[in-house]
Amino acid sequence: MKRRPIHLAATIAELLRFFALIMLVQSLGLLRGSNGTLRLLRYAAAPQLIFAAGFFFLWLDRERYKAYRPLLILGKIVSLAALLPVAVLVGDYLRAEPGLMSSPGAAMPYLGVLVLVDLGALAILLLSGESAGTGGPREPARPPEPGQGPSDIEKVEG
Repeated sequence: MKRRPIHLAATIAELLRFFALIMLVQSLGLLRGSNGTLRLLRYAAAPQLIFAAGFFFLWLDRERYKAYRPLLILGKIVSLAALLPVAVLVGDYLRAEPGLMSSPGAAMPYLGVLVLVDLGALAILLLSGESAGTGGPREPARPPEPGQGPSDIEKVEG
């Protein structure tokens, strides 16, 4: 089991992305309500942490958890698609009503962090595909003949 530090770096980046998402919403002025609104947003945004967990488990044991890679890829594509309306919203706020945002200058860097982390994570997932150097298609494993178990089991009874 060879651990790849790029997956651990992606885990840390996904954690930073979660906090950048919270800060983006705060900078847009969408949390001018009570403190309970921020708490509710944290619960609503918590599923974003699944990406951090996914990269952590890929770092921990890539072969064991590689079945979840396509799901992470799909999630990253959906995350990028969901950022498009947010970018339009931020652009409209900056152009038309800059007073609506609590800190208009901070929204763009947070949005940039979200896009960069999503693109980087998608690139890592796509480029770290199947094991490199397998040398072509594998032959399918033959099932054991009847009455014969796998050869790697040691004999216990004498």
